[in-house]
Amino acid sequence: MDEKDAVCNFLRKCVLYADSSINRKNDREEDLEEIKRWMAYRDFTAYALSEVERGELDDWFESDGEAQRKRPTFLGEPMNEDVCNVDINHLEHTERAAWLSALVAPRPLLLLSTVNQEGVGNLCPVSSVSLLSNHPPLLGVSLSQNREGRPRDTLVNLKNGSKITAMVLPGTWDSALLVDQTATPLPPEQSEWDDLTDGIESENGWPPRHPLSAASLECELAELVPLPDAVATLAILRVCNLIHPQLGTKGNGPPDAETWRPLLSQFGLDRLTSGPDGSAWSFEVRSHRE
Repeated sequence: MDEKDAVCNFLRKCVLYADSSINRKNDREEDLEEIKRWMAYRDFTAYALSEVERGELDDWFESDGEAQRKRPTFLGEPMNEDVCNVDINHLEHTERAAWLSALVAPRPLLLLSTVNQEGVGNLCPVSSVSLLSNHPPLLGVSLSQNREGRPRDTLVNLKNGSKITAMVLPGTWDSALLVDQTATPLPPEQSEWDDLTDGIESENGWPPRHPLSAASLECELAELVPLPDAVATLAILRVCNLIHPQLGTKGNGPPDAETWRPLLSQFGLDRLTSGPDGSAWSFEVRSHRE
């Protein structure tokens, strides 16, 4: 079965499933608005199926989008001699940040879990993270402040003695939604956990981890280093415990190339995707802008 046939087969099954669901809901006299939503989904899917079957979307089925990937404006092609030479200090902050975020990519995205002095849990997604050392095991995370000068709750909690759980997330849409839910800063007395699935308590006494996490690094603060001419602070974290699944590993070793699955990554300022392929599906985090 080729790619187009597989898509058509999938869409047909979606239409059949929607029809069956609508019939069941009608028989049970369920909520009319819910039935209307299912009917809209069925009709939209059926129309998409008809477009594919008629050949109107055949250009979508070019071999892995190679032609699109090689368009002249696609970043990643050799520059050759046609270049722009820019003094980065002359760029506005937004443009400078956009260029740096686009070029230093992909970046792994971690979800940080801490607890404040009153016991309120905090979740904070970050992509400004790097492995600094294997011996001792050290992570570096840049923690900034907002335009009003309020530092991130994660930084405040670390200063006040909180341990920190750094969660690696799978490269899935659900993970992207989780990041979007936790990206908006809340007052210190409110917790991002309030509107989420309950966290999993640490066996070692660290802040809880989210059930979606693919693995977790339980860390302690080693040092805080102010970054030169910046409002951000580099938090150097010492990794104490590694929480990982038993499946997909050889013994207690890390996943190898055959069993590894993509992790959530960030390309650009707010674009999340399943790394390391930046041309895969993407999700734009907008909650922090609202």
